[in-house]
Amino acid sequence: MKSIFKLMACTAVISSMFPQQDLYAAPYHSALAKDKAVEFAPGIISTKANFEINTVFNKAGDEVIFARCKDDFSHCTMMQSSFVSGQWQQPTALAISGDYLDADPFYSPDYTQLYFVSKRPIAEGEAEAAEVNLWRSTKLDGQWQAPEYLVDVNSDAADLYPSLTDKGELYFPSFRDNGRHMYVAQPKGNGFSQPKPLPSHIYGVNGNIGDSAVSRDGNTIVFSIKDREDSLGKGDLYISNRVNGEWTVAKTLGDKVNTADHEFTPIISPNGEYLFFTRIENGRGNLYQIKLTALTI
Repeated sequence: MKSIFKLMACTAVISSMFPQQDLYAAPYHSALAKDKAVEFAPGIISTKANFEINTVFNKAGDEVIFARCKDDFSHCTMMQSSFVSGQWQQPTALAISGDYLDADPFYSPDYTQLYFVSKRPIAEGEAEAAEVNLWRSTKLDGQWQAPEYLVDVNSDAADLYPSLTDKGELYFPSFRDNGRHMYVAQPKGNGFSQPKPLPSHIYGVNGNIGDSAVSRDGNTIVFSIKDREDSLGKGDLYISNRVNGEWTVAKTLGDKVNTADHEFTPIISPNGEYLFFTRIENGRGNLYQIKLTALTI
């Protein structure tokens, strides 16, 4: 078996896919995650008593936003914690979240906007939305502003897990048109062009995608996929690279990440060193991290 770093050298070096910003011990650093997946901030952010998903950090890595959900996913609240005096603090709800299902946060390239999904009413006075839609909020003077419905990209079906490249391209899985596909929308003014699906061969034979995220350079996608022959559990994490303009068939990230349980919501840390993801164990989501150098495929 080759390390993921050696394998990617055949097509693209993983350090360029997930460029490291600075060689420093980020607040989310974990020595235990060097060769295995471990819980992130256990007992504070990842707790056995709650269902947590997503783990997205600000650029400095000293603030994390995630979602804490009911076990049946009927409601999620986006939470935030700061790293102070060497310790992650007890999380508090974001001011823009709490009344409806809000989840899947992801920062814009300049970290001034937060993209997420929500079932909040699309227009004032309307009922809660039937499916999750894509929204964004802008941070001004340290405060998240009233969220904006992304009319250019939403559909009547579930639109999930937004992620953005440094060019501002918006990637997201969608269940529109009775399918499960990854879409990309190009930035256009303050909005986006019409979303276009990626080629379905990426997912592999019988592969059905869920929450999946693109790398900041736009050349790698970490997919959550289920129903493939090589799946180890209810949902596994896979990786696809764009080589000479074409996406490769996603390959499993291996058994250091994937288990008989359900792994999803992948996120790469700002410094490009760690993969963060959710694992559903005993009916509840827990947040994990592992160094990318530990992964083999």
